[in-house]
Amino acid sequence: MVDSWKLKFLLLVPLSPSTPSARDFGITESASSKKVIKMTKNIKYFVSALLILSSVLLAILVPGGPIETRNFSHINPFILGTFNTFLTSLVIISLLIIYFILKNINWAFIASAIFGVSYFLVYVLDLGTIFPVSPDSMPQTLFAIEVLGTIVSLPLTFLSVQGAIKANDHSNSQVTETKIYSKRFIYVICLMILMSVSIITFATKSAMGI
Repeated sequence: MVDSWKLKFLLLVPLSPSTPSARDFGITESASSKKVIKMTKNIKYFVSALLILSSVLLAILVPGGPIETRNFSHINPFILGTFNTFLTSLVIISLLIIYFILKNINWAFIASAIFGVSYFLVYVLDLGTIFPVSPDSMPQTLFAIEVLGTIVSLPLTFLSVQGAIKANDHSNSQVTETKIYSKRFIYVICLMILMSVSIITFATKSAMGI
């Protein structure tokens, strides 16, 4: 009878509260996952805000507007039109991609990082009088905005890379695929395409002094 009680005691020892269990490790893993999700959530809002700011800063520099008043009539119309198409597409797509950033889609963060580098190059090339070159001097307001845009592009690129590393593309891909083809989304894209054509035409004519 005594031996039977000893055997039961020995069998119950591994199950004591002080013994680590799989549940203990599960709790630690869950806390770590929540921390990563919180960090990713903060990053996606910062990236979205920086994308909006970068888009606005570049959009207000449209040739013919109150800030960009330089003359580029000496540049080949095809080159100028292509450059304006690139700038307009950069602004429009930066705004469209925010939808996917907020969904924590991995490729959207990668694209955002590429846009950050693109914004940086656009400003640096202009500030360095590499392209586009104008016989007119750069206005002080234009200079200040381009310097600000260059500064903003740096955290945009860095945080986008961080977001791409932390984003969970697999868990959100199915949700996004079901919503991306909604009628409202298509209407927004069509509207932005029409706006882009108008902006490109206006910017090219203004830059050429037509």
